[in-house]
Amino acid sequence: MTGSSSLARRYAPFLMLAAVQVLLVALVPSIGGPNGRGTDVAAGDGYVDTDGDGVPDTPVDEAGVPLDASGNPITGGGTGGTGGGGTGTGRTGGGSTGTGGGGGGTVADKSKCAKDGLRQQDVTLNSPPCVPRFTGNNGGSTYQGVTATEIKVLRYRPKANAQVDFLLRSQGLASSPEEEATAQDAFAKFFEKHYEFYGRKIKWIWVQGTCEISPPDLPCFRTEVKELNEKHRPFAVYYTQSTTQAEFFEEWSSHGVVNIGGWHFNSDFNARLRPYHWDVFMDGTRTARNIADYWCKKMQGKNATLAGDPLLRGRKRKLGILTQDFPVTRKNAQDLYNMVTGGMCGTKEDAAEPLYTPSDIARAQTTADTVAQKFEAEGVTTLVIMADPINPTYTTAGCTRQQWYPEHLLAGSGLIDYDLLGRLYDQSQWVNAFGPGHLADPIPFAETDAAKAARDVGVNNVYSGANLLFAYMSVIAAQVQMAGPRLTPTNVERGMTSLPAGGGWERTKNPASVLVKFGPGDYTAIEDSRHTFWNPNAISKIDGKAGAYIALSGGQRWELGTWPRGEPKQ
Repeated sequence: MTGSSSLARRYAPFLMLAAVQVLLVALVPSIGGPNGRGTDVAAGDGYVDTDGDGVPDTPVDEAGVPLDASGNPITGGGTGGTGGGGTGTGRTGGGSTGTGGGGGGTVADKSKCAKDGLRQQDVTLNSPPCVPRFTGNNGGSTYQGVTATEIKVLRYRPKANAQVDFLLRSQGLASSPEEEATAQDAFAKFFEKHYEFYGRKIKWIWVQGTCEISPPDLPCFRTEVKELNEKHRPFAVYYTQSTTQAEFFEEWSSHGVVNIGGWHFNSDFNARLRPYHWDVFMDGTRTARNIADYWCKKMQGKNATLAGDPLLRGRKRKLGILTQDFPVTRKNAQDLYNMVTGGMCGTKEDAAEPLYTPSDIARAQTTADTVAQKFEAEGVTTLVIMADPINPTYTTAGCTRQQWYPEHLLAGSGLIDYDLLGRLYDQSQWVNAFGPGHLADPIPFAETDAAKAARDVGVNNVYSGANLLFAYMSVIAAQVQMAGPRLTPTNVERGMTSLPAGGGWERTKNPASVLVKFGPGDYTAIEDSRHTFWNPNAISKIDGKAGAYIALSGGQRWELGTWPRGEPKQ
């Protein structure tokens, strides 16, 4: 079951194909942010608002003196405009960023940015805002893993498994270390070519994990992190495939290292480890809130008309919630339970107490049978699985063995709404699956940001599962740029949480554009979902084979708290 976390890892590269092409982080023009609240920056080392728009946009040194783009103190004058003199305060001379006219200062060098002068680059769909080319003093060794010329970033790869590679190769979906290295090198060149790292280069270092993950050897993870930190002293580390090892990220955070990964952990976990822990995927708290909003507006108090069993269709809906047996995921399920039993709607009669699956693949089948028996006995009509994407393989099979055919409400999390994964689940069950999906409609790999970035630096052979690798590297590259020349975790937090939302249906009307937003208390990117259902006969855009999720309303995406009322459709 999710004890099948070893299976989740086996399928991890499999999950990173076209599904993740829509998860690439969208960063839109903005810079600066709220005052930092960490311990890694001296008092006063932050940003101030110099243009009167309420957004802190100009860095200051420890003494509170504003700094220009080159890190030099700003004195007198104003900011130059197009064809005119500078106005306002805080710039050297009559204007240092104007174009043409009598500004009297130097023109900001935006030659590294996109032609529109707003985005850092226009090769890919998404980009951080333009930062003029930096010259001057970047502060040197501002933090562990940072020097005047280099930033150390680790990519953690889980323990290798020959059976995993064989399984994925049999379907043409595995990627070798060599293929992954080629992709990472290409992406590194892309970011170095286009992004502003203030005189530094990112040194991307791969490390091979040695700890078992099913069941996870948690003491091993903590020990390994300590050893890796002692050996490499990195500024940041990322782990693209972790759904369970919270201790891995806790340990890195305890050493003050920025860490990215850990899918759908409860937001309390992210906040507790701020400013160090981040991820691409929606956190578990927001996922629970999204499910609850869908349930309360569309399903609560009504009959289970989309169940597979005709007898269940005539019964009032009762929700069963299943998740992994880890503190960071148990709370997600409990939050959802509380929301649908009075917190947002309903009563205690509307849901059964959540069940938690052990991380032990040897017990997966037995656990699945127990889950189905218990929920059926409690009168559950509708099951939501808030777990890794392999869990439904066992749970749906267990439901069928027990001849229990409920509605399957999609959580949207864990890449569960990816076509190729949907085919792994018991089809007599999954034909009754519908609800929120975090992913967007897939597009050909050649059109993804990952493929475009690689081609931009002359690499045409990156493997088709490289989208997630690019997404995580993009977050780190954006963090470095948005932090400014004085690179610290607190300045990363300041820069990233000040970014306005990017993408999403309301802005783009594009079903492939996911809403991405960070902010105070929000350290994960995705903020919306589509309304989808499983059709075993539909042809997938991913591989042209039968079995696909179909998005309703033309692929329209719904932000948190905005699900419209009305019965769900299939």
